[in-house]
Amino acid sequence: MKNKILALALSLFMTAPVFADTIGSIRYSEVFQNYSKAKAALSEMEDRRNELQLFILNKEQEFKKIDSPVKKKSFEDATAKELAQKQEAFQKFQIKKEKEIDDAIVAAVKAVALENKVDTVIEAKTIYFGAVDLTPLVIKKLNTGN
Repeated sequence: MKNKILALALSLFMTAPVFADTIGSIRYSEVFQNYSKAKAALSEMEDRRNELQLFILNKEQEFKKIDSPVKKKSFEDATAKELAQKQEAFQKFQIKKEKEIDDAIVAAVKAVALENKVDTVIEAKTIYFGAVDLTPLVIKKLNTGN
């Protein structure tokens, strides 16, 4: 009887590896830095940020030319309102672009994982060894669509 229990226990332990997941990893920061659309989005965000700074500088110059305290107060109020609108629009644009890029990266990771029969993908910083590095494949998928 003991031998049968021991044999059953051993057979359970021997079949356990069959159920193990294949683990893949990516270096998200490297994927982001090498994704052409992410680079373009960062450049576009920087351009919009510069436009906002130029707007502020121009308004400061205009403000210096106003000599009436009443006109200065009116100008400040109008400028503050306009700046708030521009900042809100910039933040919405930034959030939208970041989501688009992140969604594209997640979709590419899922596609590459399926193509390579990888069950789980994690950030490479969380594992020292034992995972398939999918970073180059994800970058290629994002930049070529293949």
